[in-house]
Amino acid sequence: MLKYFRNRKSVGWFMGAFLLMLVIVAFIALYIPDFMQPSNVAGSTGEVAWVDGDPISSQAFIQGYRVQESVYRQQMGAQYNRDLLRQLGLDNYIVQQLVQEKTLTLEARRLGMGVSDGEVSNAIQNDPSLQQDGQFIGRNAYLNVLSNAGLTPADYEQQVREGLLRAKLENLVKDGVVVSDADVEEEYRRRNEKIHMEYTLVSKDDFGADYEPSDDEIRAFYDATPNEFYRPVQRKARFIALTPQLFMSRVTVTDREIKRHYNENITRFSSPEQVQASHILFKTGPEVHEAEIRAKAESVLAQAKGGADFAELATEHSEDTTSENGGDLGFFGRGQMVPEFDQAAFTLPVGAISDLVETQYGFHIIKVTNKQEALTQPLEGLREQIRGTLTQEKASAQVDDAVESATETLQASGSIDALTAEYELLVPQDTAFFGRSDRIPQLSASQAAANLAFETAIGDITAAIPLGFGRGYAFLQIREERAAGTADFDEVRVEAAEKLRSSHAMDLAIARANEIREALLSGAPTDVGLQTSEIFFRGTELPGAGRSVAAQMRAFELAPGEVSAPLKAQNGYVIMRIIEKSGFVPAEFEEQKAGFEEQILSEQRSRVWSAFVAKLQSRYNVDVDWQAIRVITG
Repeated sequence: MLKYFRNRKSVGWFMGAFLLMLVIVAFIALYIPDFMQPSNVAGSTGEVAWVDGDPISSQAFIQGYRVQESVYRQQMGAQYNRDLLRQLGLDNYIVQQLVQEKTLTLEARRLGMGVSDGEVSNAIQNDPSLQQDGQFIGRNAYLNVLSNAGLTPADYEQQVREGLLRAKLENLVKDGVVVSDADVEEEYRRRNEKIHMEYTLVSKDDFGADYEPSDDEIRAFYDATPNEFYRPVQRKARFIALTPQLFMSRVTVTDREIKRHYNENITRFSSPEQVQASHILFKTGPEVHEAEIRAKAESVLAQAKGGADFAELATEHSEDTTSENGGDLGFFGRGQMVPEFDQAAFTLPVGAISDLVETQYGFHIIKVTNKQEALTQPLEGLREQIRGTLTQEKASAQVDDAVESATETLQASGSIDALTAEYELLVPQDTAFFGRSDRIPQLSASQAAANLAFETAIGDITAAIPLGFGRGYAFLQIREERAAGTADFDEVRVEAAEKLRSSHAMDLAIARANEIREALLSGAPTDVGLQTSEIFFRGTELPGAGRSVAAQMRAFELAPGEVSAPLKAQNGYVIMRIIEKSGFVPAEFEEQKAGFEEQILSEQRSRVWSAFVAKLQSRYNVDVDWQAIRVITG
């Protein structure tokens, strides 16, 4: 234990990021007393997840949840509600973060890494952002912060130690990443080189419209191109979806609840006072004579007040971008403009023209063209809308409450149909065959459904699968699996016919493209109009031709004046003739090389680290007690 830091007043302080987290947590604990207090939360002294048997405490989950909940409160203001956190899957996000931290900690330990008391002490003493006037803020303040956050000094020191341990692992992985001089130049060229070219697209859509292949031709094409019809391992399932719609009839919304929702969210039903105005701006600055600008502005002001067309004056004299539309600024609310402008605009009546208004930008002449008074929609006109919102929220909450018992019923019965007696509107459905990377059509928003289906044994029922954004949960019972291989001809006959038609059209298109190329090379007249691309970077699209991997690769290999062979594009073939290359100047590259190398090295290290973390998590067994988490989050 680092008793030195707990008992001395004049030493460094702990790492900034960790103290910031604690201050936020302490703030929430003090000012949001009814939300998830450790002493009152069921399961707060237990565990919510395990990584290879190493536990993640409910206290860690609560702390992480509090911080994120506070962020949402601040961002959303009056529109915040607890149900939104459930719909956004905040609990799942916090669990993922904690699991990732635990996995990295365990991996660092497995590799023999450690953090000594001395290293923690050095991290504490060398963080100037956590000192006041160069001194440690004091033992009492330290203990108070930890106490308000529900942590002991030992708990906090362990968090600091594990954070340093994970940082060591990250440094180890990132330090192994290097980039060569050739890599730096190649990437610099990729980002900066550009081409000025002429090109044409020979589209397959212009060919083969009347071609209708015979059965023998379709079969021959199928036999000759088996890879076109390869399918991975696929599964079929029967599923149900527990959605809010199943619970709508069970929900009651009272007039009192509607009124409370209206009052708590009154800003959502109100629009502030707004003004529509036009202006003429005469810019001032250190390089202009203010007296001359003022005189010019007063001359134009006199014309405006004398009845001249304000829009025409703005178009002729204003130095603002709004001059193109007669100086019109549209509607704006209080506080959206600089104070001097704001005050004048909201004081003038409609149709009035201001005197000169001076702001940091210069002199303005303002004309108010319209006003909208502040308006709050009455409750009566919103009653049914609010009833619908509350009904949806309550139904979503009932879905969450029902998931646990639904899971128990399904697992006990072994049948996906077991809940139909309890929910008369619940209709089990059958999926078509799907692969691991597919989205099940009826559950298109959930990639997790297909993933979990392949982790569940044939005949078994999956765990509840969140459908996201208050849509409920799905359960799948895996019915069948078929091996990878070429699909049967009868199954893909229509697909094979369409691919053959496309192949035939592409053959005709490349033949025509070769004719055009020969004409361009020989200088013979051609009726083909070449398009011009002034600036073509790697990764950009050629207008009309879309993205073409072949064009991307070949275009930067061609010399100015050279004509390419037909290059396959999304919908045909492209022929290009290079006019000019630019963007790579050796002297400029050498001048920028050091900074650019540092940039791409940082990017590459981040990519390697992200890949390492993703791969690492698949090597550890993770168990989550979702029931305990639902008890905590309510």
